[in-house]
Amino acid sequence: MNGMKFNAALIFAILLQAVALVWYISKIDSRVNILYEKYEVDSDAQVVENQVRMKLAIETLIEDVEEIQTELNKARNKDKKIMKQHKEIFELLQNGTDNSSSYSYD
Repeated sequence: MNGMKFNAALIFAILLQAVALVWYISKIDSRVNILYEKYEVDSDAQVVENQVRMKLAIETLIEDVEEIQTELNKARNKDKKIMKQHKEIFELLQNGTDNSSSYSYD
């Protein structure tokens, strides 16, 4: 080797460091994979939980809208009755003033 001498201990130390580096990176990669899998499971669970919450909220909103529609229909029916009563009252008042039997304060 053209006068270059390699010490066996130096070569062994470099190889040992390379093996240690590969082992350390492998360990980090394993931890990252475990954390990522846990994140995916938690994320999926949160998605499902949020979907259930949204579905319950929508069902509650639908019930509330139906209740409001029922109340609105009741109010409309009452308004129609009131309008009919007013019309009858106004007709009675008009018919009462057209007759010669109206009251006077003489």
